[in-house]
Amino acid sequence: MQADAPGAPRMAELIAAAEDIFLAKGYHAATMSDVAKAAGMSKKTVYTLVESKADLFVALLAHHHALLKFPEPGPDTSTRDQLVANVLCLARFLLSPEQISLLRLIMAEYTHSPDFGRVFLRSHVTKAKSKLECCLAELVTKHACLTTADPKEMAAMLFGMAIGEFHLGVLVGFRAAPSKQALEKRVRDAVDIFLAGCATRHQA
Repeated sequence: MQADAPGAPRMAELIAAAEDIFLAKGYHAATMSDVAKAAGMSKKTVYTLVESKADLFVALLAHHHALLKFPEPGPDTSTRDQLVANVLCLARFLLSPEQISLLRLIMAEYTHSPDFGRVFLRSHVTKAKSKLECCLAELVTKHACLTTADPKEMAAMLFGMAIGEFHLGVLVGFRAAPSKQALEKRVRDAVDIFLAGCATRHQA
């Protein structure tokens, strides 16, 4: 549903209520009646906006995904600065309390809810590429040192170096989210190592 569509305000209210209920009760235990009550709507109204609980969860994920907006590079932005800015943006998004809570919910509920398989299949099919992959794909077309690399593989490697340890630690509760300074240093170091590796590969 488009942000300016007639039902958009109600859909936004429904998504907000659904997030509260899913996080409080768990996806499996939550009912559409619970969500309708929290949203101040009738079940009939809810079902005019979404077809099922699984579709509502898809909408919730799509809402959060839409919040991730990479900064637009300026005309003189270097490859390094663009990558640092984009990876930092992604890291802050994934390490936010909201995203950590959602991912913990998914991990806890996956084995109990067959709907989740369909939810994730659909969400991945409708996403042509992740935003980081798109950024790297654009850079591949502009910079010779990256032309022989696969953007999807590059994104996975860069993500792992820059964010992976922090993300896993916060997700499982082994550590608190890193400070702003620690996160920025890790991302810059990871990007420098990544670009140095790409340059070496290009020269080989």
